[in-house]
Parts: sequence; C-alpha cells; structure tokens
Amino acid sequence: MAGLGTNFVPQSRAQIQASLTPPSGRSQEAIWHQLYDTQTYTDNSTTRLTFFAAANTDNTLSNMEASGQLPAPQSFAIHNVCCDLWTAVGVSTSATTAGNTNDLFLLTLVGRPTWTLNISSKRYGPYSLSSLHSTGGPVGFLGTAIATPGSLQFAKNDPSAGWNYYGKVGIPEQVAFNMEVVWGAAQDLTANWSIRMSLFGVLNRRVL
Repeated sequence: MAGLGTNFVPQSRAQIQASLTPPSGRSQEAIWHQLYDTQTYTDNSTTRLTFFAAANTDNTLSNMEASGQLPAPQSFAIHNVCCDLWTAVGVSTSATTAGNTNDLFLLTLVGRPTWTLNISSKRYGPYSLSSLHSTGGPVGFLGTAIATPGSLQFAKNDPSAGWNYYGKVGIPEQVAFNMEVVWGAAQDLTANWSIRMSLFGVLNRRVL
C-alpha cells in the first residue's frame, strides 16, 4: 500500500491557473468521492434495509443531498462498494452472552444476507453481503485481568479488497437509485447494529 505523498511534476503558474479556472460556466470537475448512508439493524426484527433512499440531516450518518437521487448536474461512476457494521459498545465483555464477534458472524454469513444495487429499473445483484468489505476501523490490543469465566470481544468487517466496478457502472443525474440488503431471517443479536453502505468513485459536478 502506498504511503503518504505522491509523484508529481512541477507546473508553471499558467498551467496551475488553467487547471483551477473553468473555461466556461458549463464545465464540470471530477473528484474522488464517497457516497454513504447508515441504517439500523434492529435485533431479532430486521430482514430488509434500504440505503440511499432518503436524505438525512445528520451528515455523520449520510451525505445524500437529495432523496434517492443525485441532483443535477451530478453523476457518479462507481468503483468500490463497501459495508461497515458496528454497535454502540465497540467491545463486548460479558461472559454469558455471545458478543460482538458472534453478532457480526450472524449478520454477514449465517443470516444469508444479500445486497442489490438498483439504478432506475436496472438491478445489479443480488450478491452476498460477505463480498463487501469495510472502509477501515480501529486496530488495537486488549488486555485485562478479568475474572474467570471472562470474555473480551472486538469485531469489524474484513478491510481487505472487496467489490469494485472500476467505473463501469454509473449513476446518472436525477435518476432514482438505492441499495437493498436482505436477510433470510431476522437474527438474534446481543444489540442493535448500525450498518453503513458506501459507494466510492468519481463524482462529476459543477465547478462553479
């Protein structure tokens, strides 16, 4: 994995100004972008969640500007599709309950979850949720003198390389889209879980 910094070629002032100044009001810029939306999996209840279908005023949970679509003149070329899952308490310590690791196993494998990307009337999927990996998370070490029997559990979705459309699938402006995750049955967990779906790719938008 590449570290900080990048190879670069020095540019003249004229080249820099040309790259920062749009030639016309109709010009667009292209940036690497993350579209994300978060929903709650309710313990022993949820069998279907829909993402990106509604805007949310809390930008820590979603950055959708409009409900279920990109506003004009934005379009989005999808590359990575990722899934993050977490609970309100990151580390479970009870010796009498299954804990976070077991919950994550139920949510991503045992419950047979699938995800489907819907763009207008076109469906991509269903595919297994386990094919989507996380955007990252804390890496740490836990140590304790907890009495026997004791338990310390921390779990996160696999952060290694996962699904990538390499820009071959795109979301046009003002076209309805969403993602659905469906489980074969509601899962009996130790707590409610937050699930965040992310689309990484190239966002094309107005310069001015």
